[in-house]
Amino acid sequence: MNKPNFFQNVSGMFRDKYTPLRDKLLIIGGAVYLISPIDLIPDFLFIVGYTDDFACLVGTGTLFYKTYNRYMKRNRIVG
Repeated sequence: MNKPNFFQNVSGMFRDKYTPLRDKLLIIGGAVYLISPIDLIPDFLFIVGYTDDFACLVGTGTLFYKTYNRYMKRNRIVG
């Protein structure tokens, strides 16, 4: 039996009923904000313009990492 790959695990994490809905929505919302051309602080304001993007990237990345690891431990999927 083959081990599931990363994308299959992420899909499983989002379909898992034990993954909190709040975490799912925050991860999706953060990803949408990062690819969206609309920003809270416009990017043309040199360094200051990228702070909201960086904060969103760090926050979303951290939440994804924690949520993904909890899913993997809960399902005993050892990478």
